[in-house]
Amino acid sequence: MAPIDDARDSLLLSKKYFAEKYVDNSSSAIIAIDINEKVVIFNQAAEDIMGLCAEDILGRPFSELLEKKIGTQDSILLNTLRIGRPYTHVEANIETPMGLMNVMAYTTLVRDENEKIIGGILSIRDITGQKQLEEKVVKAEKFSVIGELAAGIAHEVRNPLTSVKGFLQLLAQRFGKEDPLQQYIQIMLDEISRINRIISEFLLLSRPTVPIKRPANIHSVLDEILLLSEGELLIKNIELERKYDTGCPMVTIDVEQIKQVFLNLVTNAVAAMPEKGKLIISTNHDRFENVLRTFFTDTGIGIKPSLIDSIFDPFFTTKEEGTGLGLTVSYRIIENHGGRIDVISCPGEGSTFVITLPIVKT
Repeated sequence: MAPIDDARDSLLLSKKYFAEKYVDNSSSAIIAIDINEKVVIFNQAAEDIMGLCAEDILGRPFSELLEKKIGTQDSILLNTLRIGRPYTHVEANIETPMGLMNVMAYTTLVRDENEKIIGGILSIRDITGQKQLEEKVVKAEKFSVIGELAAGIAHEVRNPLTSVKGFLQLLAQRFGKEDPLQQYIQIMLDEISRINRIISEFLLLSRPTVPIKRPANIHSVLDEILLLSEGELLIKNIELERKYDTGCPMVTIDVEQIKQVFLNLVTNAVAAMPEKGKLIISTNHDRFENVLRTFFTDTGIGIKPSLIDSIFDPFFTTKEEGTGLGLTVSYRIIENHGGRIDVISCPGEGSTFVITLPIVKT
């Protein structure tokens, strides 16, 4: 019998060893409680997500963990244990030391050999990357649909506009420069030019221009844009501060397209500060991720949290004169450069737009 007992013990030890290794090395946070609702397992991933140490949690009531990190007694793990029913595919957003995280949670009941419930397990998987990818797909589909619509509209509108503009220019020649009608003709011509600019933005959505990239100094590009905006900054009494990382390498970009993005962000920042303020333009070379970040920080009115997710949507604008296409086009340009554009904002305190561009070795 001894060899059989030894084999059984060896198998049990082997199962226990592999179970512990699985829990310890799992990328998902795993928290287990016993029938008394006390924490018996709190793996490394749980420590990372919750920002707590297992030594401080093990053996303590799970409700204390909730109070500390979630602020509610309503836990799917406790409910699983109390009503005897596991949960699957529960999505939630939780605050972590690394910031807001999108997670998918599952629970499992633990039973003994007599099928008696002796505990429960909560597994939390980080799906932030997956959610971001899904959002990108949704945005791409939205751009595609709007782009097709825009292309059709742009063609139909631009043709008659060209005729109207031509006849207005002929009309302007019929009247002297001092004629009062000249100012009205000029207003109409200016408005036609504005419509044409909007149509051009429409076409960028429908047929995004392939970037013609070349190595460029990001600080030179920024300085050109800031020179163009100097007059407006002066009129609005906006203080400008440059904080350039002198260690920034060259980036491979379509200079004209990136200028368009930068100019749009500066214009938006100025519009957000109607009565003086401060605009800080800073750069940073992240050597770990091998990217270059450009920050546009203003002390303006900020953006409401409820609007943050919508600001890159086509036609979304809070300006009376805006088309709602500037940030959409900027998003598309940066995306076509393999980069990303993010925003951090607090109502009443200002906003920071962050452009991240990859550093490609040529």
